[in-house]
Amino acid sequence: MSITGDRYVGAYEGHTIELVRNNWNKTLKLFIDGREAASEWQIMPYDLTLTAEFEHAGATHVVTARSTVHFLSSDDTVEIDGERLSLTKVK
Repeated sequence: MSITGDRYVGAYEGHTIELVRNNWNKTLKLFIDGREAASEWQIMPYDLTLTAEFEHAGATHVVTARSTVHFLSSDDTVEIDGERLSLTKVK
């Protein structure tokens, strides 16, 4: 976890999924195709789950982002319909 925050990006069938932690304003945000889909303040470190939905080819997909806090770090994951999405950490 960097001092200012982290940004993870993944792709799912042409859609861009981003999980962004901002340590300055203490937020965790989930973006789907550049639009904010879910967010929450995280003033104190605690485990957090964000959930959103999007449509693709006539089907609704559920996106679940989890941030599990460990001492001085966190483990961030994103799942789409229960399957883990491969994420790349971006500066």
